[in-house]
Amino acid sequence: MTPQSTKWVRAFHMLSACLWGGGALSMVLLHSVFTPNSGGELYARDICLKIIDEYVVTSGAFGCLITGFIFAWKTSWGFFKFRWVIIKWTVNVGFIIFGFLFYMPWLERMSEISGSIKLMALQTPEYLRNQLLNEITAFMVFGCLLLLVLISIFKPFGKSSIENKFTQTFLKS
Repeated sequence: MTPQSTKWVRAFHMLSACLWGGGALSMVLLHSVFTPNSGGELYARDICLKIIDEYVVTSGAFGCLITGFIFAWKTSWGFFKFRWVIIKWTVNVGFIIFGFLFYMPWLERMSEISGSIKLMALQTPEYLRNQLLNEITAFMVFGCLLLLVLISIFKPFGKSSIENKFTQTFLKS
């Protein structure tokens, strides 16, 4: 890649990381700071959580995935050359899969319940379970994203032996 195109990809990667991290922090704050006092407020909070996750967090996660792919493909970092890159790939893909399989359905169900029975939702075991799992996961996601930022800056792990083994095994002539 040219230096100019590298800067553009890095800019989109950083913007995506900001969207993902900012969305995750917004969800943590909605869970920990906002206490709904009515059924309408509870439903509004649940819809806000759902919208932030669907549009801000998801677009940030996919933006990081796409720009990370470009960096791995077009730079000397590669896909499996460094352990810190492997960790970032694993976390990014893991969060996306976890989000679609669990997190989004929990949010969807929470908004369905609070939309239909309003404040009584806080007395149903299903709603409370989904809310607790959502809160715990929101804190964990934000914490992991902070860790990924530190890994990106300090690159604490050395080279990986995975790429060397792959090269020796499959590309040997």
